[in-house]
Amino acid sequence: MKTFLIGSLPHRDLNAALEYSFSFSIPTLVTLPKMDEDEFMVDQALREIDGYIYRGHSLRSGGPVYKSALRFLSAQAFFARVSGAYKWQACGPLTLTASLEDHPDTEEILEKYFEKIILTQESFNAKSAAAPIFFLDEPMLAFCEKQAVSLGAFLKKLRAHKAFNGVTFGLHSCSKVSLETLSSLDFDLFSIDPGLYLKDELTQIQQVLGERLVFAPAGSKGELHAYAPFKERYASCSCGQALSSQDELGLIYKILSEL
Repeated sequence: MKTFLIGSLPHRDLNAALEYSFSFSIPTLVTLPKMDEDEFMVDQALREIDGYIYRGHSLRSGGPVYKSALRFLSAQAFFARVSGAYKWQACGPLTLTASLEDHPDTEEILEKYFEKIILTQESFNAKSAAAPIFFLDEPMLAFCEKQAVSLGAFLKKLRAHKAFNGVTFGLHSCSKVSLETLSSLDFDLFSIDPGLYLKDELTQIQQVLGERLVFAPAGSKGELHAYAPFKERYASCSCGQALSSQDELGLIYKILSEL
């Protein structure tokens, strides 16, 4: 079973973070929020949105007017080392919308964010010929399942862009999302938190999603989830590890490496 990380690590040392990421079968371009607060997911998404400025968890107009890709502290060193398949992850549109708190320019901002993701993948394509696994992270999905159709539309636009040719698309959510909503979305992979579901619910999710479900034997603290793999081909922990300790990182590696 191939393994990868979710989206973040707790390291304050770039080389140590890279060593950990590359210890899994598919290295992940992680964010490092303890080294730079702008690498928290929403902050990263809204940083340098064309024409706006994001400070103190609020968005205001009047920011710099230029286009830029998402920034990753580890990107240069990561792509100097990566030689095959890799994974990266970014904030999903529903979670981004929720963070904007009914901002009057939400639709415009989402379009600029879409362009930002395209620029990011184009920059990665210039560094690596491999088609990555790309996840949208939607922790707010459980609270806005009625808007799942807009998430599906965002995914469809990404699939249609030449920058994402051959990319495997995944959805990560650490909130309890209904099977109806999950199965309505056209993602190639789904990463959920098994600890939020009853045993019968989880069994049904495994049966319906099959190979598209990512097996998550443990949480970000190394706590075990009591269920067995079914048809899963990929494995990871169930959430990002920005708040994990070094001992917990070691435990997660041990659990995943033994699959």
